[in-house]
Amino acid sequence: MIVCPFQDLKRYQAIIPGLEEAMEAVANMEQWVPGTIPLSGGNKILVQEGLTKSAEGKLFEAHREYLDIQYIVEGEETVGWAPLNTLTLDGEFNTAKDKGMYAGHADFMRIGQGYCYVVFPEDAHMPGVHLDEPHSFKKLVLKLKV
Repeated sequence: MIVCPFQDLKRYQAIIPGLEEAMEAVANMEQWVPGTIPLSGGNKILVQEGLTKSAEGKLFEAHREYLDIQYIVEGEETVGWAPLNTLTLDGEFNTAKDKGMYAGHADFMRIGQGYCYVVFPEDAHMPGVHLDEPHSFKKLVLKLKV
């Protein structure tokens, strides 16, 4: 997992395929309307907004084909994180959605406006949650094939 200000993410271009195109697309975005923006090679940007949900009882998610870069444009969220190999798969991995849900112990971190985090296939994550009270957020989720 990488956590940094979004503008510093470019230093990781050598290890994140498709990052340059995705960051250029973000820089050229004129509107932040919820939805999906396709990029080349099956990559995409999801624009999301809403209120965080309680972390209590939530499962982690993890992906095999994509990494996620979750960039908080407005507001804040807390993210739960754990190494995938320390968790238990809850049900079957959905290959069509490239998403598995996992149970186990989390470490939590607040992510504020202007910051992003990168989760690789070995990183289970619980995005968009809170530990105390709900917070509003607007974020971009860059889904890049690995």
